Amino acid sequence: MCYSAQVQADYKKYVVMFGATMSIRDFYEIFYRRGLDPKIKIPKAVEASFGDPQSDDERAIKALIDDFNDKQATKFEEELFKQRKRLADAERILQTKPTKKAQDDQRIATDKG
Repeated sequence: MCYSAQVQADYKKYVVMFGATMSIRDFYEIFYRRGLDPKIKIPKAVEASFGDPQSDDERAIKALIDDFNDKQATKFEEELFKQRKRLADAERILQTKPTKKAQDDQRIATDKG
């Protein structure tokens, strides 16, 4: 079993086992900052621990997680659309006149898509 599978990321279990060094407000702050800077990485297991919110603070964190996931999904869908358009354009050009650029665009769009 890999290390990441062994890590317990559930906040409530962490509080019971070790005593919390992060308050629920600290979690809110981290998720809020991630909404501003998507480069901040948070493990899915930590997000999952707020999947069934019990308090108002947990519901606020869940709302931040859902908002971030919606923004990411939109971003990925836009990128996928760009790559599909690039592939279609490259294939159209290749049907009429094979060019190095069209071949490269086809290869790149296929790899990214």
